[in-house]
Amino acid sequence: MAAFSLARTETAPTGLCPFDARRHMRQVADLIAEAFGSDLDGSGQGMIHDMRLAAWLSPFLGSLASLAFFDDVVSGFVWLERGQVIGNVTLQRADYGGMRWRISNVAVAAEHRNHGIGRALVQETLREIARQSGAWAILQVKADNRGARHLYEQLGFTAVCQEGTWKLPSARAMPAHLLEHDAGVELRPVAPAAWRPRLELARAARADLAEWLIPLDEGAFEITLEQRLGEWLGRLSGIYTVQRWGAWEGDRLLGLVETKGGWLNDYHRLRLMVHPRARGQLEAALVARGLRSLADAPMQPVIAEHDGDHVAGVTALEAVGFRPQRVLLTMRRQVTGKDAKG
Repeated sequence: MAAFSLARTETAPTGLCPFDARRHMRQVADLIAEAFGSDLDGSGQGMIHDMRLAAWLSPFLGSLASLAFFDDVVSGFVWLERGQVIGNVTLQRADYGGMRWRISNVAVAAEHRNHGIGRALVQETLREIARQSGAWAILQVKADNRGARHLYEQLGFTAVCQEGTWKLPSARAMPAHLLEHDAGVELRPVAPAAWRPRLELARAARADLAEWLIPLDEGAFEITLEQRLGEWLGRLSGIYTVQRWGAWEGDRLLGLVETKGGWLNDYHRLRLMVHPRARGQLEAALVARGLRSLADAPMQPVIAEHDGDHVAGVTALEAVGFRPQRVLLTMRRQVTGKDAKG
């Protein structure tokens, strides 16, 4: 196991040590909640809840239960100050072979920041990845968090891709002239059965490093008969409507906007893709067409999930009032045997 930089006092330990679910679970959950707060998405909030629940149940179920439950979810290192957790980093395998590892939940209590604790925690995870014969470390950071990005860059991490969500208060509140940007651009409905053109467009629009990070899942593009029936019934009942509009060149799809609006959620969804050789030409038209498809939907916000590296797409979204809600930059660093030596 790791060699600890642990300075012991007569009362309680201080310094770096491996995460121990039996002792640290509840404090780590509280630290992550404090550090990230509203930035946590649904899965993050769920993880905090599960950690707190496991910590509460541990005396009844036994420490082995909590350890087994979080063995693949929460491992890594903590920094202690007189026995109290003031820093944390989570480490997980990102693939079955253990070549890629994900670093997350890098958090330091506010009153202890800027003292090198975060750097020490990340460096220890790099050493652990090397000891496990891993080849790559991967992490995500908010794109506008300059301090954290600078730290990771100093430690050798480089950018892979950006992804995020943009929010519009309501499509129904848009001025009419902003929804007419598709004049002069021919857009046609994209049938649910046309999943291969959508898959080919997604492949072309996706950066090589993004594909390296998470390969596209072909099955996510094929719409089953059951899904088609669901969309038809949703439209017929007025509960929800899915629309797909595309710009075509023969049988090749150069751009696509997909919207889903209705009463099922507290927001509508918009997704946008453009082929690299058509970028800068179609984005405004696609966004306008997508918002028009939501003009009669309930008065709810519109959330656009989008590739942050697609600059023309971001520009088109922001031109009609979308604002970034949460944009994450994925970074990576190659790990070698030298890292195991610190």
